[in-house]
Amino acid sequence: MVTIIKNQLLKHLSRYTKNLSPEQISLSALRGSGELQDLTLDEDLLTDLLELPGWVRLTSARCNRASFRIQWTKLKTVPIVLNLDEVHIALEVCTEPRVMNPGSAGAMPIPGKYSYIHKVIDGISVAVNQVQIEFKCDAFTSSVQISRVTVESRTPEGRKGDLRLTRIKSPDTGQLLIFKELEWQSARIEAKAHGVAAANLPPLRLLLGNTHCRIVIKKRLSDCAVLGSRLVLRPEPLAWALTDGQLRAALACAAALAGPVRRATEQATRTKAAHKIEEPLDQIHSRPTSGDKDILARMFAKHDVRETSYHLLAPRIDLHLCDDPGLGRSEMPQLANGGALQVTLVSMQADLFPYHKASNDRRHWRGYREAATPHSQWLSQALSSFCTTLLETLDPRPMTPSAKTSQSERGDEPVGNGVPPRAPAAPAAPAPPTPTAAQASAASPTRTRILQQLGKLMTTCLILRIDDFTVYKVSTGSKSREAPRPLVSAEKATLPGDAGLLHAELTFFYYPGDVCFPVPSPKLYVQLSPVRVSVDVPSLLWLAAFLPHVGAAVTDHAPADDSAAYIDVRTEAIMPKIVLEAGPEHVSQQRDRPKELHICTARATFTNVRESPRANTAGTRADLASIIAAIRRTTVHRGQFPCSSDDIDPLHEQFLLHADNLDDVERGAGAAAERTWRESRRVWCARVEPLWADFCGARATACKPSPLLDATPLTAWVCFEEGFSRIWVIGRTCGLSGIQLNHYQLLFLLRQMERISELTAWLAHQASRMPEADQGSLVVGLVVPAVEVTLVLPTNCPGQESSRDLDSVPLDSSSLNDMKLGSDATMAPSMLDRDSGVLATQGTIEVCTAQPLPADEIQPPSPGLNFSGFSSMRRGLTSLVTSLDSALTRDDARSDAASTASSDSERYVVVGLAAESPDDADVAFREFEHGRLSSGVEVASEVVERSSSPSDHSITSSCKRRDMISTCTLRLNNIYLVQQSANAKSCMRFVADDLKTDECSSIPWDEFQNKFSMRARAWSEPATGDDDLRPRETPRVAARLLRTELPRAVNEMGEPVGLAPYEEILEARIRELSIALNMSTALALSEFIEDEVVIPPMPLEVLIENVKLHLVEDRPTRSISSPPPQPLDLDLTTLRLNRDTSGVVHLGPTVSSRTVSPSSPPPELQMAMEEIQRLNEENEDLRKRLATLNRIAEDNRDLRAKVEEASALRQCVHAAQRDAARLLADKHELLEAVRLLQEQLSGPCRGKR
Repeated sequence: MVTIIKNQLLKHLSRYTKNLSPEQISLSALRGSGELQDLTLDEDLLTDLLELPGWVRLTSARCNRASFRIQWTKLKTVPIVLNLDEVHIALEVCTEPRVMNPGSAGAMPIPGKYSYIHKVIDGISVAVNQVQIEFKCDAFTSSVQISRVTVESRTPEGRKGDLRLTRIKSPDTGQLLIFKELEWQSARIEAKAHGVAAANLPPLRLLLGNTHCRIVIKKRLSDCAVLGSRLVLRPEPLAWALTDGQLRAALACAAALAGPVRRATEQATRTKAAHKIEEPLDQIHSRPTSGDKDILARMFAKHDVRETSYHLLAPRIDLHLCDDPGLGRSEMPQLANGGALQVTLVSMQADLFPYHKASNDRRHWRGYREAATPHSQWLSQALSSFCTTLLETLDPRPMTPSAKTSQSERGDEPVGNGVPPRAPAAPAAPAPPTPTAAQASAASPTRTRILQQLGKLMTTCLILRIDDFTVYKVSTGSKSREAPRPLVSAEKATLPGDAGLLHAELTFFYYPGDVCFPVPSPKLYVQLSPVRVSVDVPSLLWLAAFLPHVGAAVTDHAPADDSAAYIDVRTEAIMPKIVLEAGPEHVSQQRDRPKELHICTARATFTNVRESPRANTAGTRADLASIIAAIRRTTVHRGQFPCSSDDIDPLHEQFLLHADNLDDVERGAGAAAERTWRESRRVWCARVEPLWADFCGARATACKPSPLLDATPLTAWVCFEEGFSRIWVIGRTCGLSGIQLNHYQLLFLLRQMERISELTAWLAHQASRMPEADQGSLVVGLVVPAVEVTLVLPTNCPGQESSRDLDSVPLDSSSLNDMKLGSDATMAPSMLDRDSGVLATQGTIEVCTAQPLPADEIQPPSPGLNFSGFSSMRRGLTSLVTSLDSALTRDDARSDAASTASSDSERYVVVGLAAESPDDADVAFREFEHGRLSSGVEVASEVVERSSSPSDHSITSSCKRRDMISTCTLRLNNIYLVQQSANAKSCMRFVADDLKTDECSSIPWDEFQNKFSMRARAWSEPATGDDDLRPRETPRVAARLLRTELPRAVNEMGEPVGLAPYEEILEARIRELSIALNMSTALALSEFIEDEVVIPPMPLEVLIENVKLHLVEDRPTRSISSPPPQPLDLDLTTLRLNRDTSGVVHLGPTVSSRTVSPSSPPPELQMAMEEIQRLNEENEDLRKRLATLNRIAEDNRDLRAKVEEASALRQCVHAAQRDAARLLADKHELLEAVRLLQEQLSGPCRGKR
């Protein structure tokens, strides 16, 4: 008996093993146990049977001992247990996708109806003591050692139990759900990169602890086919310490795998998607009336796998990044001995949906809030635009007036994620090209086929969500044991309890099967919730040295084709905050000295996708064209001060071409997948809506924010060249930019500028250390319509403390008559709006901006705080806590019914599943999200506690200051600022049209703050005429700051050490100004600019021409009998002011080149020569533009010729289609005539018979 069973086992197992003999098998049939020794498996057959990915091949597989145990009398309830001792597997990477072996088809199981034997096989439990996997590739070798691996059947709740409770059968669809759990105790991963570039890289070692993997498999009962699966991997909290060498090794290994994996995955995904599209839907439309079947149907629907998906749920990941000696370590003295950076990720969830149909919704995706995130809307709009563009490109048709009207009215409406929804007949077209009923019947066959193919569009979507993350400041080997302080952290108090910090989506498009048809370009959407970023010089320098050194491993293996780099990117940050902290120089006795500077915005976006031309917002090509026109109006002629002949023009040629839509990418005329990827992605748009800055931490304001910059919208356009080494940026602000500053805030800014100067010097030094470092450049051009800088000074009029005159601080003398409070064109969020958390942006949102405070210092609310937001938040959080409590304490009384049912009946399965399954679907997701919600409730409770604390009081009392101040406001118009850095030189150029002053001798501090926030609303930009489009004449205020890097000092060995010294010089020219000041203000300004430290003087040269200064003596006289003071008028016709490096100031006439002498030409001739030089430069510029226009005209002619040729070909195709249709009709007529003739001929013949 045993011999017969052995022979049968040997017969079946010999197909999967090599050299298997009866001596290797020991068997006990009655006890249901057996053991196999030294198994060597057939690697070629197993490669196909296991359906391994096409980029990997199994080269060896062996097991030293395998044992099994079968309980013959309990096969329904107890699984077969298979125990493996040690399993050794060897894999290798295939450079090209692997082709399935034809000989393995005979070993495949024959499909049949799901039966009892399939239940037994699906319920087998496997336990492996140790798994050793060797992985070989041309670029690296790796090994994975996994211990204590178990694969068991579980109930839907993840518990061990009866095998009948590990399956759910649908009574309606003929489908089955099987629940499994894979678990391993520990895993050790080692990898070593090969090659010349990786010769010095250390091996990579990673450790994984206990890990659970929940698997749900969906099968069809008619043929046992697998319809889908859901895999949820949940490791325990991870802690990894990696050096830059290990990270480079990991990136090199990943880059080596990227090509084979991408090619094999694309092929496999298309093939599997084609099978999923062709699968029949065995739906039973009539619902049964049985109660048991109804329960099973509900249970099946709750746990159903609607599409295949893979999920990673990581509760916590701690990364400790360390630098190695070399180029990856900064030479800053504080970082010379190395440093470490800690990154903590909390509740990270990664989801992969490889076979999602583009026309379907995402409501069944676990934790995906389709209505609450803008990602779905952006994707829908992009797909609608793609459908319209594709139809117009492949099948253009003349539009009737009614159709044009319909298209213009519905051109921007997304329809079902942008792809027409499924219908019983052919798929409908998207909204823009939808024809009328009469036109639909006459639709061309080409258009119908296009719409049918668009209905098959599939997507592969990767989603990354992080609930919280923190990047700590770099720690060095110093003896100080201070707790690490965050460099980047989340502001959880501003978020609801269930809101995540980061949401990113990467979407790829394809068609099932081997179909070559245009698809939308890949799309990456990233949304970042409120974060706080601290500016720490050592940490930024550490990152600047660490990241480029690590990233070099990626750039060396980056794909060379353009299609891989073409991607639509849109990132959005909600309420980010950049914090500049005071250093050790902070003096606590100075009441007005701030501790921090917060640079904030309500929303910041960065994208390379253009907005719709019909959208009257920033981000369109028309907006770029308006910024280019504004720069041309405000810039000065090349060669005229402050410009020089070697300056770089901020207007890159790419900006000009992009604004005129002349930079499209040529993709050919075929039906390739990338045909519609024509729009250039080299130009990026950054929008900040709006931008403001506040000082915080001053005792004089009770640690409440004090504004530095009032809310100002900012739009910038960025162009990259040669990777990221050469960058051009142009930007413009909208409306009036208000700035206020007192003496101690100025001191704070001076110290921060010193730190930023140190940071830029070290960054330039580190860039020069990189091998083959390219001399990059950065050019930034910014246009500001108007700026009002208010200097807050101590008052000299104590007798006016009770003054509440509304005109004590003029709002804006140029626009008082045109004040339009609440105007949509000039409205900007005021200080009260910011403090209340209500953001006046395009999409109205309400966010609570409360900040966590120490337990021993509860501060009063900020000025203008709106407590209605706290009340609504408290009500929402209360309901959230109530719902959580009810969910956690749900009654489970139905479990008592499980023990009363018979174990042999189907009722046992129904009652058992209903008893142990709560309302939520998957236990892995439920446990993961429960941890997120519990942490969110804790944060929210602090906010509720604080909002209802007795220390809260009214808006007026919270920001009241009794001290009086005086102000001096400097008003500048049409400002153009350019900053460029290239070739070890940096230059800043500044020009403005006018300079006006306003003064207020005495005003309460709180009243001044209220008026300061109203200036932007009252200001309106003057209309631009035709004369304003010409370049500006000589500006009235111009300045140029030049910084030149000098050679570095050398040591005794002749090696350069330390930072390179530099020299600076400031040149300024002021002309045609009339300024009036009080004498007390002039003296207060001299004290205002006084610094607290002595620094080396900066050389400067100031040229003053035709400047009139009117000084009014407003100070009280010392003697009663003295006559009233008279104003002092100074008329400076020409004055030159020089200061050398020693600090000596020289006053004198203009430079010698401008003085009339026998050897120099007269001033008239000098001016004429300068004018001729300017005209020559303008002519040269015009010649360049003419050459560019000629080249564009030639391209346009070629494009027109191609369009005409395509139109002619299209007409020929339509004519051929008509001829074919006519010939087909003639064919049908001839066939009908032949049939009639045959019938006529066959009739007499039958009669004769």
